[in-house]
Amino acid sequence: MTLPDIVAIGIYDSKIAARNTKISKNRKTTMFELELPIEEGGITYINSDSAHIHPDMFICAKPNQNRHSKFPFKCYYIHMILHEGDLYDVLMNAPDFFETEKKEIYANIFQKLINHYNTFDRGENIMIQSLLLELIYTISRDSQRFVKHNAESGNYSLIEDTLAYIERNLTEELTLEKVSARVSLSPIYFHHVFKASVGKTLRDYIEEQRIKKATHLLLTTNLSLTEIAFECGFSSQSYFSYVFKRRMKQTPREYSKAIYERYEI
Repeated sequence: MTLPDIVAIGIYDSKIAARNTKISKNRKTTMFELELPIEEGGITYINSDSAHIHPDMFICAKPNQNRHSKFPFKCYYIHMILHEGDLYDVLMNAPDFFETEKKEIYANIFQKLINHYNTFDRGENIMIQSLLLELIYTISRDSQRFVKHNAESGNYSLIEDTLAYIERNLTEELTLEKVSARVSLSPIYFHHVFKASVGKTLRDYIEEQRIKKATHLLLTTNLSLTEIAFECGFSSQSYFSYVFKRRMKQTPREYSKAIYERYEI
């Protein structure tokens, strides 16, 4: 299992760190940023979506997202680097922000992480990694409950059918207009329904599934990059390679080479 590289753990308070500032600068994330608000605050923005900051929510910002916040904002946070593996998949599949009934559990994990992270005993790394696994496990179960709840609130069969349709038709052009028309909804309304149910936009979800299929083909077939690109619904090899590197931090060839080298006998 690939474990994350921790960059920072702590408590952020905009009243101290960004005094007299009303809104942070828009920036592109370079790693996972997991945050638990401690008190009522302003608004957090991730890509084209936003949410009011409050203690009953959890924020899971992912690499290469655009984000900024309207202050005040006080939260526990952990920033970490992770490029692949089961833990990566869990975090990538979690909604950017979701309601939680487990704020005490999250807060307890964050407090322990902060305490162990601030010691200089190298043996603390084992405890930190175990707490980190507990945190990601909690995110996985909690975000699944949130997505299921939203889906069951009126659009479960519609979303379930749409996800199956996407899986069967990754080689096709899957625009918002085309997919929404298939279920007889306006693009704007379908966007909100899909995002609320799945936790990410239709475009992000489709791109994620295409890259997931591409990684499988890279490791299990002898197809050329051009063939894989078209098999996964990309318009060209160059665009496929661009999206792959943006998401995986490696080119397709670098990715497959790195995987094969791990299992070299």
